[in-house]
Amino acid sequence: MTAAIMQPYLFPYLGYYQLVSAVDTFVFFDDVNYINKGWINRNQLLHQNKPLGFTVPLLNASQNRKINEIQLSDFPAWRKQFLKTLEMNYKRAPFFNVVFKWLGDFFSKDFEYISDLACESVKAVSGMLRLPTQFKKSSSLSYKNNNQGGSQKIVEICKIIGADKYINAKNGRELYDKQQFHSLNIELNFIGMNEVLYPQFANQEFVPNLSILDVMMFNDSKQINHFLTQYSLN
Repeated sequence: MTAAIMQPYLFPYLGYYQLVSAVDTFVFFDDVNYINKGWINRNQLLHQNKPLGFTVPLLNASQNRKINEIQLSDFPAWRKQFLKTLEMNYKRAPFFNVVFKWLGDFFSKDFEYISDLACESVKAVSGMLRLPTQFKKSSSLSYKNNNQGGSQKIVEICKIIGADKYINAKNGRELYDKQQFHSLNIELNFIGMNEVLYPQFANQEFVPNLSILDVMMFNDSKQINHFLTQYSLN
């Protein structure tokens, strides 16, 4: 069984979903420390042919607290403004009506914690794309997460869920050693996204690595599922 373990990000970029689609079980690493100015509660949309950042406000966010301990701050107000921003920037996109209605349904729930909002955003997109991947949260697993290095935590989670193959984002090459994993009977591979281009608005230069919401505004599910196969694994 193949697994991946990543922090939950809010509507992350296409490469995150490539990792989701490449594994049987995806574990949200939600009981590790929050990272300030990371991608847990932030991402980017398209605005006048440039990236426009958005950030979900949090209550007392700190790198000394776990991701699943951090609450959202005035979520209803942020949600209302976020949907307005999406409408302003994407109302002329070919799949705006479908995606905007779907987002309205997604945001009908009042989330309290950033971990829940981020995890559910990934699961909702995966459901829309009909990915068969199973999801778990590290906080729901009985593993010894105290005083362990990153690779030890990963290995222990893999053993708990019965994974003999583990895929990590390519930036993990400096953190994880293939030989170490192999000695523990776990095959380690790294995934990297190939170049993916798609038409955004007419007569403008392509802006890459935006939120998956941008991809969804300009492509149907069949095309997005094709994009999910555009990666290298080694």
